[in-house]
Amino acid sequence: MTKREMEIVKLIADGSTNKEIAQELSLSAYTVKSHVHNILEKLSLHTRVHIAKFYETTKSSIAETDSTSLLGE
Repeated sequence: MTKREMEIVKLIADGSTNKEIAQELSLSAYTVKSHVHNILEKLSLHTRVHIAKFYETTKSSIAETDSTSLLGE
């Protein structure tokens, strides 16, 4: 997973909408939607709630380990 995707995962877990994420990261809403789709595909998840749960269960590992090596970019 890319660094940008991990940023988006964290923002989703924080409860941000695509529009809010787009504003925060200076991206278009379409780009955020595309990233969310890619995250769901890479993690074999189905909803944003699942993304948030994934983050909550892995955030300590992510903090200790570089996200690209942890998630196999």
